[in-house]
Amino acid sequence: MTFGAYAMLFLTPLYLQTARGASALQAAVALLPMSLSFIVTSQLSGPIANKLAPRVPMTAGMGLMGLGLLMLALILFNDSLALIETALLAIGCGLGLNAGPMNAVAVANVPATRSGTASGLINTARMVGATLGVAVLGAVFANATQDAGTQGLASAYLGGGIGELIGAAMAFAFIRRDSLHPPTD
Repeated sequence: MTFGAYAMLFLTPLYLQTARGASALQAAVALLPMSLSFIVTSQLSGPIANKLAPRVPMTAGMGLMGLGLLMLALILFNDSLALIETALLAIGCGLGLNAGPMNAVAVANVPATRSGTASGLINTARMVGATLGVAVLGAVFANATQDAGTQGLASAYLGGGIGELIGAAMAFAFIRRDSLHPPTD
């Protein structure tokens, strides 16, 4: 979940400030719709997971994040602020849909005495994904940017989008419908 999203959070302000000439404040304001959409959808993710099963918001969330990153990869052809903000909105919604159900599924599938461990593992995995995303996609950006300007940015967004879509496929394939309840032996 965090591989593409955190790389995007690292690269997008750089792009907005260097290529588009935005100030740090303007870049922050451009990222604001993502944060607001995260706040709204994270409040809805629990009821959605309870009603439809966690597979639905987790698959949809990573799918939205992948779609948003693929939209950002179009920056080579269309760098309008409207496209960027729409993509960021999709990514924020995707993050919000994923956050709660992911922890709930992890905690529900271990004995109560291990719930803290499960929660900690999820948060560690999020940070590892974020670190790898920034490192790997940042390297893709830096390597391709030396020769092609925004080509590196598009390549990094494309890599992040593909990663998120793979995550969506894995969530769909492996998250059980009843995964909010401990498995029965």
